Amino acid sequence: MRQGTSSSCHRTDWATIPEDDFASFHNLPNKLRARQMMRRGEWPKEGCQYCENIELAGGVSDRQYQFLNHTEHDRTPQELLIDPDTDEVVPTILEIYFNNTCNMACLYCGSHFSSKWEEENRRFGVFKNGPIEFGYNNIHDGQGYDRRLEDFWRYLKDQDRYLKIRQYQIAGGEPFFQPELDQSIEFWREHPNPNLTFNFITNLKVPPKKFRSYIDAFQDMVDNKSLQRVQISASIDGWGPPQEYVRYGLDCMEWQENFEYLLDKPWVIKCINAAINPLSIKTMPELVRNINRWQDRCDPHNPIYFSFMSVMAPNYMDPAIFGAGVFEQDFDDTIREMRESNKNDINAKQHLEGIKRQISAAPRNQQLVDGLKVFLDEIDRRRGSDWKTLFPWLIHL
Repeated sequence: MRQGTSSSCHRTDWATIPEDDFASFHNLPNKLRARQMMRRGEWPKEGCQYCENIELAGGVSDRQYQFLNHTEHDRTPQELLIDPDTDEVVPTILEIYFNNTCNMACLYCGSHFSSKWEEENRRFGVFKNGPIEFGYNNIHDGQGYDRRLEDFWRYLKDQDRYLKIRQYQIAGGEPFFQPELDQSIEFWREHPNPNLTFNFITNLKVPPKKFRSYIDAFQDMVDNKSLQRVQISASIDGWGPPQEYVRYGLDCMEWQENFEYLLDKPWVIKCINAAINPLSIKTMPELVRNINRWQDRCDPHNPIYFSFMSVMAPNYMDPAIFGAGVFEQDFDDTIREMRESNKNDINAKQHLEGIKRQISAAPRNQQLVDGLKVFLDEIDRRRGSDWKTLFPWLIHL
């Protein structure tokens, strides 16, 4: 929203939304072209290579994982139910990135999605050392944002499109610190949709009192049928001090307190999303053990969903640069801890196995491995930390 661009997936390329035709954001030429290619059994090349490569390695890709865990049968756009060859449709899932307001500065993030990174870059400037270069404030100035925001609310109201939405998803930044969250709540109170799932992608770094007040307010909306349910997609990749280093600003105990507040709420879909990166893989088994413990406190018919994706940018945070022989045992330990009590568990294990295969099949890139250490040295200088005490296994690789 801030940049005035649109994408159909977090992996695919972004396209500019015409200033005079906001309503076309889901039916831009590149999207229509990709839909036509997929109907012919062809892979679009504007970012879809990530899933293509995993599937070629014999694994379960992001797109397959989403399909396997698709439990709501009403998310197909209505236009396709009438004509399966239709290209232009009204989306049933909307993920909105309003702005970069965030209270964390994860290593694989940047100013584009984090105002904390933006502040740090303003203080320390650009860092350059060989292939490692970061510190740019590559954010859009937000020109025209207010107009686009008005266009967005108008888009939902026009032709009662809001009734076609099945999942409304706020990305960040951190939604719990963005004023657009309150605007969204007000919109759905005034435009009830009893079939709607309201989803947050959140780091859960929220004061527990504030977090509970929002969750309680959403329970009132569910009770009043303004929406069907809430989904909390909580981001965390591993556990303990190494994870707090990677997701700078994280407090694992605060995260746990907030997440545990959701465990006895059947109207909340509880999801944990992990970004697989070199510095988190070795603490993933502990995270899975925690998930198992939390799951034991939930209704078995209301499981905790666990999903993940590999970090690809910046390229020195891509685990595939290590190639084979570094993380296989860690993946095996993680997969061994994962349960198979429901379809989601089974699919998640297959998905993680596919990512393991993809990383193991990749060639080692020693230049980027060394570049990761250069990056971490600069992070330590900026933040007063010490990566070598937390990741001793990396020192001599």
